[in-house]
Amino acid sequence: MAMRDRSSLRALFVCLAAGGAVLAASNAFATDPSGEWMVADHSARIRIEPCRDGYWGSIAWEREPGVDSKNPDPKRRGKPLLGAPILLSMKPDDDHRKWEGKVYNPKDGGFYSASIQLESPNKLRLEGCMLIFCSGETWTRAAEPSHATTGAAATRMPSVCPR
Repeated sequence: MAMRDRSSLRALFVCLAAGGAVLAASNAFATDPSGEWMVADHSARIRIEPCRDGYWGSIAWEREPGVDSKNPDPKRRGKPLLGAPILLSMKPDDDHRKWEGKVYNPKDGGFYSASIQLESPNKLRLEGCMLIFCSGETWTRAAEPSHATTGAAATRMPSVCPR
């Protein structure tokens, strides 16, 4: 009888360990926003990657080519939006459920406090705030990385990570 109890205990331990490993692996995937994301209105894809000071995101594809005409930095003003940093230094919060940093809005040239959070492996919620006014949208993971931009062939985008 004692042998069977030990066997059952060993089997239970193996099952718990295997289940814990699967859970840890799925949580590791669920907590990484890296990849390419289609914005809510399908006008652009944002490539998010880990950098030394948090996650950064840049425009990897756009439906219509845009120019960064309202950037407050004169060196960047007038340059194409393709490759422009949009998410800046997104760092995990205390619970490691979302990342907080800045978002750049090329429509008005403003930088705003923002957070990103995975709602599921294929849905990313972006929320940005200016003073007490907040807004957000949900992005969808792109099926495959974009290899063309606005109809023109493109090489792999350079890293958005600051040097």
